[in-house]
Amino acid sequence: MAYRAFCEAFFAALDKGDFETLGAMMDPDFVCHEAEGLPYGGAWRGIAGWKALCKQIVGAWAGVKAVPIEFLGETADTIVLRLQLTGRSRRTGTAFDTTVMELWRFRDGKLREIVPYYWDTAALVAADTP
Repeated sequence: MAYRAFCEAFFAALDKGDFETLGAMMDPDFVCHEAEGLPYGGAWRGIAGWKALCKQIVGAWAGVKAVPIEFLGETADTIVLRLQLTGRSRRTGTAFDTTVMELWRFRDGKLREIVPYYWDTAALVAADTP
C-alpha cells in the first residue's frame, strides 16, 4: 500500500500546482507515454516534460480533472490505478467523461514511468473535433 499513499500525495501536489514537490517525487529518467491520437500524444520526459504535458492538457481541456477511483494492484515496483477523467474541449465546448487505467513504475522510491490506457480515446478526439 506504500505506492497508494505515494499516488495520493502526487495528486495532492498536482492539484496545488506544486511542481517542486512533484519534481522531487520523480526519478531523473521519468517518462509519461500519452496516446499518440490525443492532442498531447507522445513521450514526456523529466519534470520539464511533465510541466509541458500539464500545460498541453490544460490548453486542450477546460476544467479537466483526473480523480483516482481505484487502486488495483501493487508489486515491488509498480501500481495500477483507475482514474475518472472529466472536462470539456476548449475548441468545441463538448464535455467528456471517461476512465483511464494507468501503470505507474517506480525506481528507488521515485516515480519513473506513467503509462495511461484510455478507455475511449475516440471519445476524447470526437469531443475535440469541430
